[in-house]
Amino acid sequence: MTRAPGGAWARKRVAAAGVAGAVVATAAVSLVVAGMPLLHNVLGSSTAEKTTQAPIVITTPATPSVFPTFERPEYVQPAVPASATAAVKATTIKVGSDKTGRIMPEGLAGLSMDTDHLVDMHIDPARSNFAQILKMSGDPVIRFGAQAVDRRFFWTSTDEPIPNWKVVPAYTSDKRQVIKITPATLENLKHLLDQGNARVLMAVDMGHYDPARAADFAKWAHKILGDRMVGISLGNEPNGYNRVQYAYLALRPADYTFADWAREARAYSEAIAKAAPGVKVVGPQAYSEVWWKGFAGLDLPNAGALTYHNYPLSTCDAPANSPQARTIKNALSRTLSDYSANYAASAVKAAAGHNIPVWNSETNISTCFGGNEVLKTQASAMWTINYAMRSAMEGVTQLNFHGGLEACKGGAPGSPLCDSGPYGKPSGELTMRPQYYGIMMVNKLGAGNFLKSEVDGDQNVYAYPVQHKDGTMGVMVVNQNDPAKQAPVKITLMLPRQAATGTMTQLSGPTLTAQDQTRIDGEKSSGKPLAKQARIPGFKAGEQSMTLELNSGTTSILNFTF
Repeated sequence: MTRAPGGAWARKRVAAAGVAGAVVATAAVSLVVAGMPLLHNVLGSSTAEKTTQAPIVITTPATPSVFPTFERPEYVQPAVPASATAAVKATTIKVGSDKTGRIMPEGLAGLSMDTDHLVDMHIDPARSNFAQILKMSGDPVIRFGAQAVDRRFFWTSTDEPIPNWKVVPAYTSDKRQVIKITPATLENLKHLLDQGNARVLMAVDMGHYDPARAADFAKWAHKILGDRMVGISLGNEPNGYNRVQYAYLALRPADYTFADWAREARAYSEAIAKAAPGVKVVGPQAYSEVWWKGFAGLDLPNAGALTYHNYPLSTCDAPANSPQARTIKNALSRTLSDYSANYAASAVKAAAGHNIPVWNSETNISTCFGGNEVLKTQASAMWTINYAMRSAMEGVTQLNFHGGLEACKGGAPGSPLCDSGPYGKPSGELTMRPQYYGIMMVNKLGAGNFLKSEVDGDQNVYAYPVQHKDGTMGVMVVNQNDPAKQAPVKITLMLPRQAATGTMTQLSGPTLTAQDQTRIDGEKSSGKPLAKQARIPGFKAGEQSMTLELNSGTTSILNFTF
């Protein structure tokens, strides 16, 4: 079967596929562990439209150019287990010379966490390895906001006492209280961002309506964080403010509508524009297409991005055999991948004509309470990579994967990072879970323009070719087959022109279910830098077409110069 860029089935071959866009919009309320959000969409309908791409035509020169021999050791993939005997359909990837019109930004994948974490020891570079982790992660954005910002976040530039706000617990054992954020907190954050070469998306409290206080925060944040701050979110998930049947969520009356929020958002926007010229506000941080379109239509003069949230497997009571069950099979399925891409496309469509980028500012596989078989596994890394890349192919330019900085044992199991110390007694030493390796791998592809491509063969193989500013190219190949059961896939890669050099980097794990064994180039880091990467197996200088085998359950980036 032939697939268009990012792996979407070409309309000419599967005209009635229509997985995304034919499902029913629902919402799931789920109590989750500390730091995780409570209310989110699951598989939902969307109005995004797909177009048919013209076939990729590869032209080879009548007289091929001669290139100097490229001498470098070949890349060695992990050994294939004896159990991996199931054949995978040979797959051809054609990369054209035309651009898709979508960009791969620097630092596409980043983190999201509640504003509570602004006062954690991990934000202080002198007390944690957080900065070192960020530094090897490709210019990521940390988003602080989530449910905490509208409920437990108090900003003061004059050291006022914390107000006596009623704090409704999110779950039975929830003891979290209001935190106080001051300019000193922001100074500490600035040190982290500078040392980690990272950026930040901040947020202001709309739960306690106070445009003047939000404007004061924006002024100080702009002064202290400078260009490290990409924008300020106006609250969090306001489309859930009127869920009065859930005490924790209810911040407004049951009849609260987008029009009500829009009036409040305009007041915040105007106050911030006056106090902090140049600071961008983003919104609506919602999981509702109606709200996306509404926010874009406000055309706020200082709007910086349209933001949406998405947790695709969040029907918490889904039967085990349901496509919504939180299983590895579902997470890595073509059905979920197509749905997620279409959901992203809907958000991009909502912003069309308003000259603002689209960010998925809070996402992960599920909001449901506790663990599931996907979390902490190689499968979570694979899902993260493909989810981010397909979103980017649709036009999303930032994704923030939600979690926290709690203990690895006893803390949020779905967090990309966790603290190695005992629960409640953080050590400051953060551990990278498989999902974080996925985030690093996404950003390792580098910025550039997506090129048109076709994938013909196995449905679990995806390709993402990017042309960089200097004319080099990276082709990410995601092979979501099971490394414990399925043999490597034979890939035939056809490039738009002859390549002078070809190197490779790879994320791998022994099985999809393997916990905390994900590595990049076998290392507990972002792997080998481009200058030190090994040669693609079998690659010879001057090749335009090449054949190689890539292990199942891996993501590879094939880098070329021309």
